[in-house]
Amino acid sequence: MNDRSDSDQLPAAGHRLIPHTADCIIEAWGPGRASCLTEALCALVEEFAEAPDATAPRLLPLAAEPAGNEDMLVTLFEEVIYTLDVLSVVPVRFHLTETAGGGVAGDMEVVPVDQVELIGPVPKGVSYHELSMAAHEGGWRCHVLVDV
Repeated sequence: MNDRSDSDQLPAAGHRLIPHTADCIIEAWGPGRASCLTEALCALVEEFAEAPDATAPRLLPLAAEPAGNEDMLVTLFEEVIYTLDVLSVVPVRFHLTETAGGGVAGDMEVVPVDQVELIGPVPKGVSYHELSMAAHEGGWRCHVLVDV
């Protein structure tokens, strides 16, 4: 986990998990929107699983159509939660780039859930409460509350 307490000294890209009553707050940042989204997705997985560093045997597509930044963030989080719930796989790496139309697209490397160590409750959904994603001081930042 990348964790910094002094937000004025944030690295080019990173994330942190903040415990919250029965939920988890994820804050992520990056020099571009796609890198910020990638960091947020990495934090989502870190919240509940420790995955092997080995090459994942399977790639699944991951994309969000052009929409508001917060809506794109929720779309990607919901796709990861769906993948975990329905396909019983856990993403171990994400690859996202901006699309010409204003969305983001790429893939996620996944492993079967039995190949990771579950260290926390599996996320159940994303809250629109306190949700934000915007350009900030030459980069991008997001803040999201995850229901666990």
